[in-house]
Amino acid sequence: MKQKLKYLYHRIPNWCKNKYFISGFAFVIWIIFFDTNSLLMQTKKMQEIKKIKSDINYYNVEIKKDKKIIETLSQDSLTPELEQFFREELFLSKKNEEVFMIEK
Repeated sequence: MKQKLKYLYHRIPNWCKNKYFISGFAFVIWIIFFDTNSLLMQTKKMQEIKKIKSDINYYNVEIKKDKKIIETLSQDSLTPELEQFFREELFLSKKNEEVFMIEK
């Protein structure tokens, strides 16, 4: 067993046995995997940032839609646009009128 270890030790190149190489290699491994700001954590954070940005875009579009609806509903008189909104979105009808909903 001891001879096998000596054989393996002598097979390793001298530059790999250098203490500076070993400490530098250990430092790089530490930074990549174990540090609080490791590369793995940075990639996870970048994915979270992308997801949050897409959520922001989605909610901005929804806010614009809701503002348009609020603007339409805040009018005092019954305009053709308001009547169209009531009919299409809320399925309201006039007296003696039937509404049929057809789903696709």
